Amino acid sequence: MSSTLFQRVRIAGKTALFTKETLAAVLFLVVLIAYEMTVLRVPFRHYFQNLQRGEFLIGFGAMLIVFASWVWAGLFFRASLLSSYAARIAYFGLFAVAASFEYGYQRAFFRFSTTEDLRIALFDATAQQRVDSVITYANWLMIIPCVAYATLLFSFRGKRRKSWLTLGLLLAVLIGFYGAIGSYVSGHFTAVSLTAFMRTIIISPWKWARNYNGPREMVAPHPEHRPQNNIVFVIDESIRGDHLSINGYSRPTTPHLDYLGKQGWLYNWGIAAAGATCSFVSDTLLFTGMAPTQLPDSGFQVRKIPSIFQYAKAMGYQTHFLDAQKDDYWLGTSFDRAFFDNWQPASSFDSANGFDRDEALAKRINEIVGSSTGQFIWVIKLGVHYPYSRAFPPSATEWKPDARSGHIPLPNEQLINEYDNGLKYNLQSFFGALEVSKWSKQTILIYTSDHGQTLSEHGEQHTHCGSVGNIFPTEVKVPLFMISREPLAVDTGYRASHSNIFATLLDLMDFPANERRREYALSLLTAKARDSQTRYFWVGDPHEKILGTRLKFDQ
Repeated sequence: MSSTLFQRVRIAGKTALFTKETLAAVLFLVVLIAYEMTVLRVPFRHYFQNLQRGEFLIGFGAMLIVFASWVWAGLFFRASLLSSYAARIAYFGLFAVAASFEYGYQRAFFRFSTTEDLRIALFDATAQQRVDSVITYANWLMIIPCVAYATLLFSFRGKRRKSWLTLGLLLAVLIGFYGAIGSYVSGHFTAVSLTAFMRTIIISPWKWARNYNGPREMVAPHPEHRPQNNIVFVIDESIRGDHLSINGYSRPTTPHLDYLGKQGWLYNWGIAAAGATCSFVSDTLLFTGMAPTQLPDSGFQVRKIPSIFQYAKAMGYQTHFLDAQKDDYWLGTSFDRAFFDNWQPASSFDSANGFDRDEALAKRINEIVGSSTGQFIWVIKLGVHYPYSRAFPPSATEWKPDARSGHIPLPNEQLINEYDNGLKYNLQSFFGALEVSKWSKQTILIYTSDHGQTLSEHGEQHTHCGSVGNIFPTEVKVPLFMISREPLAVDTGYRASHSNIFATLLDLMDFPANERRREYALSLLTAKARDSQTRYFWVGDPHEKILGTRLKFDQ
């Protein structure tokens, strides 16, 4: 009798294995894998390269995870074909959202999404940036698998099974699977768009929960110090250093800066190296003085070590955080707000024309430094974020054609024209509105940008924040200069980077060198050309070695 029962179970198993739903699900999965390997950039070859380098744990581990993800996707498709019609709508909705999201990131960055992408999309991007991203990243290639899946789904008769329970079990299994390997899969171990999307949304909360969210290390106050100067630190958005005429660019993109240079008020280090290719990582490094050479930061030191505002408060400065990009505070931790005497979000600088917001920002800076000293001002400019047409009015179009209504990919010439038009208008309106000639000689401004731009010069579709293996040096070519009416004894022949700015700010504050909580890079006030060393920048997750990497800026 036991033999008969065993045979029945075996026959039932074979029947379940070779049902038309099972075969259709497997066939669809195989076709989907082949399609995405053809039209997307799915880097399976990286795993074989790991094996060739002797990295067997990463290579075989990645392949195992990829295979497990394929198996789960196959079970997902099979379960959907065995479900009720109502449940199939949920299955299809999940697949369509995943394809839309992941194909968009493939179009923009030639990779699937990561936890950092989701964090930026949910918490850092403005409403306008989200709209622009949807338009820019939209990838029509996702329509084909979605139509194919929908056709497949409704080619089979609806079943009266525990459809929702099966879907819940599938999601629970995947949550447990990715939860177990969450430390290693932020942007790696690609399979298909469905499981790549599920990986991102499942492990993101787990990774965010790991962040350190407590107070920073304290900085001893110097109540006897009375600051005698004003310090203005400006971080622009998406300004590429080699597109400024003060840096030798063929087009006259920076006429007012050229004027300040002729007055002897501008000290220019030329093209500097940004700390990272993405705004959040780059700005965070500037905020704390941490250098790319100190990454990866597995212990979240960047959220523990003192910020520049703590040093400024310790030396008696009135502190101002002026943000022309966002209305929500997004940099550092919630504890950092305690060190801001004056926080002004983007809505504080609204103007009749959105492209004039930075001009309003410049006028606010004038108000702060015009009648007092002892002011430290951290400035986030609106800058020239893509689409570049938002940075200037049609009347300011100087280089044509610029295809104002277009989206990447544009012909390279049109994209560069549009970028240069926006860059010139923005920098001219901002620096033209700064009344430097009326500032006291004790006011010093330091200027840089968070990162550069690619401008599609190699056929790439992303503007910045590329992934490992898809990085271009122009993404980290940023300007770096000071404006001061008081003569400065500095050596601008030094090859500078973002890492040098923190110590420069501390020197301007007269903060004692022996009391600084960390060893920072050289100050631009003391660095000489002979001190120049190889510069680096960071790509990817700043907290995970396997998910990010340090690259040389100087080749």
